[in-house]
Amino acid sequence: MDNRITICDPDEEEINNEIFRDIEPVTWINDDPNYDLDEINMFFHRVDSDQIIYEEKKKKCKFIGKYVMGDVLGEGSYGKVKEVLDSETLCRRAVKILKRKKLRRIPNGELNVQREIRLLRILKHKNIINLVDVLYNDEKEKMYLVMEFCVCGLQDMLGSTPLKKLPIWQAHDYFCQLLDGLEYLYSKGIVHKDIKPGNLLLALDGQYPFQGDNIYKLYENIGKGEYTIPEEVEEPLKSLIEGMLQKDADKRFTLQQVRKHPWTICRHPRTQEEVPIPPLKGHKWHSMTVLPYLMEYHYGGDDNPTYYTEHQLNEEKRLQEMDKISEDQKTTWNSHNKPNSHQSKRRWRKPISCINVKKFPSCKPS
Repeated sequence: MDNRITICDPDEEEINNEIFRDIEPVTWINDDPNYDLDEINMFFHRVDSDQIIYEEKKKKCKFIGKYVMGDVLGEGSYGKVKEVLDSETLCRRAVKILKRKKLRRIPNGELNVQREIRLLRILKHKNIINLVDVLYNDEKEKMYLVMEFCVCGLQDMLGSTPLKKLPIWQAHDYFCQLLDGLEYLYSKGIVHKDIKPGNLLLALDGQYPFQGDNIYKLYENIGKGEYTIPEEVEEPLKSLIEGMLQKDADKRFTLQQVRKHPWTICRHPRTQEEVPIPPLKGHKWHSMTVLPYLMEYHYGGDDNPTYYTEHQLNEEKRLQEMDKISEDQKTTWNSHNKPNSHQSKRRWRKPISCINVKKFPSCKPS
């Protein structure tokens, strides 16, 4: 232990004693278990959830060219994707918003985006996303790629099912569409380098063919060609997966071999119910997120703010979770049993769709 003596200026010490004489020492909770906490001027005030009030954030209508902006649909490493509405044709679109400042921090970021734009302009196929328009804002250093609107991703659909998998016949349909798109790309001399196993190449139990405790182990297993096909996967699907995942490129199935494989050309019976498109932010029918912005722009007013209490938010969240559990249980039951025609239907409850905790930036006391 260092037992050094620190010499202090006597005048400074006297001044400090005079300044801090009337100030009580700081006491930490659990600093001394025998210390009486009642001597400390300390209290915890409890506030009921129905006394915490949030004001709903107004939806400010924003235009990018002729397009009306909606809510965020997703976000990736390159930028955000929002829903937009073409004010001239009233077509529903999606826009990818890219910041050049962010692209410059990504290796070959701007170059990759320009190549994507150049390729999408010449690609016209029903299974290839269609690029509608490209807008630039030099002042904000932003690029806007207006594209065809897609209702959801396949991974979102898989994640919405209790068993995390699709029926064979439905997966087969998506798989054949993937082959159509890949054949078109190959005919244009384009190789897609981001066909993920999670999109279609799923085992019957919903597991990925490649496994790894972390992303590095996963890539290592993919590079070595080490994977496991579950026992539930039967022929001819098993041989198709093995052929497509061959490590040796000379032995790996070509696109033509995949197209002519018995599993691909087979017509699979619809023995299971179709997995539906999952709701979009609580909306079963995927209502346009642009509409609330237009309603606020034309009819909204600052004189009538909308308020919600913490209790209402918690209750709505609880009801949504109960609906999700009930729907999952119903889907699981239907996958093993045929529905009874006399089965009572769950009463539909109108959701409070405008409630979203992220939309309430401020808290006001009642």
